[in-house]
Amino acid sequence: MSSAKEHIKNLVDICYEKGLRNIVISPGSRNAPLTIAFNRHKKINCLSIIDERSAAFFALGMAQQLGEPVAVVCTSGTAALNYAPAIAEAYYQKIPLIVLTADRPAEWIDQVDGQTIRQQNIFSNYIKKSFQLPQEPSHADDFWYSSRIVSEAIETAKFPEFGPIHINIPLREPLYQIKEYPEKSHKTFETVTTQLSLPNTAVKQLTEEWKKAKKILIITGLLKPNDKINSSLNKIAEQNKVVVLTETTSNLFGENFNRSIDRLIISIEDEGPEEFIPDLLITIGGPIVSAKVKTFFRKNQPKKHWHINASNDYVDTFKCLTRIIPVAPEQILPHFEIASAIQSDYRELWISKDKKLFGIFRKFLDKIPFCDLKAFDLVLNAVPKKTDVQLSNSTPVRYSNLFNTFAKRNLFGYGNRGTSGIDGTISTAAGAAYASKKLTTVITGDLSFFYDSNALMNQHLPNNLRIVIINNGGGNIFRIIDGPGQTEELEQFFETKHNWSAEHIAKAFGVDFYLCKDTQNLNKTLEKIYAPQHKKCCVVEIKTKGDLNSEILLQYFDYLKQN
Repeated sequence: MSSAKEHIKNLVDICYEKGLRNIVISPGSRNAPLTIAFNRHKKINCLSIIDERSAAFFALGMAQQLGEPVAVVCTSGTAALNYAPAIAEAYYQKIPLIVLTADRPAEWIDQVDGQTIRQQNIFSNYIKKSFQLPQEPSHADDFWYSSRIVSEAIETAKFPEFGPIHINIPLREPLYQIKEYPEKSHKTFETVTTQLSLPNTAVKQLTEEWKKAKKILIITGLLKPNDKINSSLNKIAEQNKVVVLTETTSNLFGENFNRSIDRLIISIEDEGPEEFIPDLLITIGGPIVSAKVKTFFRKNQPKKHWHINASNDYVDTFKCLTRIIPVAPEQILPHFEIASAIQSDYRELWISKDKKLFGIFRKFLDKIPFCDLKAFDLVLNAVPKKTDVQLSNSTPVRYSNLFNTFAKRNLFGYGNRGTSGIDGTISTAAGAAYASKKLTTVITGDLSFFYDSNALMNQHLPNNLRIVIINNGGGNIFRIIDGPGQTEELEQFFETKHNWSAEHIAKAFGVDFYLCKDTQNLNKTLEKIYAPQHKKCCVVEIKTKGDLNSEILLQYFDYLKQN
């Protein structure tokens, strides 16, 4: 038995045949045929999440971890608009999200009918491709066309690179009838997977340029864990003319990698940058968190900048791009593993600087009172090794790059860095934990948590999720960045100062809650929530003083310059 609307039953069958195994459905009436058809398919896992914005981020987190398409379904009207933030994030992070929106019949658009808006191509600016199914197929060609659209849409989400697609589905009443169908197969098609590779002449040219360069700097942005890239970069980093700068979200680990970009850049700027500027800059991966490194290389430009990216995106982050290499990094990096005859102290220059600065950082941490920076250190050192950490935007993802803990403890770092928005942090982490089954810690600021607190309104909230809120009473990032701190609007409009607590939100949804205000209490709580016998999702709220946090961070940067 399935929905009496045959083209919807066919859509579900094709989704399954093309590899879709998970779908997140938000309740509604217009999407009833989709809900019935998906729920009655015995091999598709259906989850129900009320809030569409949270549901879409939850699905995004699942797809991020599974590396396969995950679908979302909603009713008509503004429900679809609530998907927009997660779709934009999926687009820029290249995550295969299948967006299915039920719609009212075309004749009722702009006729002041309830829950009726213009939904066709509604996500056109941040979707790989939009589709619309025939309204009420009756002819055999209508059914063929409908099935072809579904096949094409899912193929588009997967090839030539991952990304979100949208299928809008106009549906007339009746919506709730069911029908029994005979078993049948569907004609579908699939794309033969290909992989871009460079011609030998191009490889030869690039390797020759590599050999001639005396100072090579590789900066890695957002990357999923990739053993091939990690292995190649470790071999390349053995060359004394090569420096590899990584970030938390790069998910790369190596003894010769430099972890804290901001710490290094601040020190280099103060001492004079000349000897640190490379002949050849190479960037790999997606968005880079550090604003300081972007500013530094826009001012101090190397002669050459290669960007390695299979997407063939024309990304010129540092305003000095000279070459796009449109292949997967693991395809081209092995060609650079053989060391050239050039001797250089470039790698040692950066590594010795990094070691000195890290020693200064540890001394500074020992001196400071309980604050955001201290709390972050305690949390990262308590998170079990080889587990996942999801980081909210603003200060948490930036703080993470001040520490070497991710590399030391083999922690995998994720975050919504495609668009770097405040929304969806907890929902994404919940979806990721649900899909991966790994212990997952999300570290978030207070405003990010409150903004996405509907993530707790979820009957599928996984027990392997730990939510850590660093509550400094507002958007403390605005006390750190240049500009807002000098305005009279700081507290009300930028920082949005408050005295809220997450306690009653957590308790309203039956989630364990812990409040920590000092080092001793935080250490005891972390020991408890990470104990093997603790098998329930929980919220840990760490209260710090907003004014003190910004002062300490500025003191830290001054401390670096003075030592």
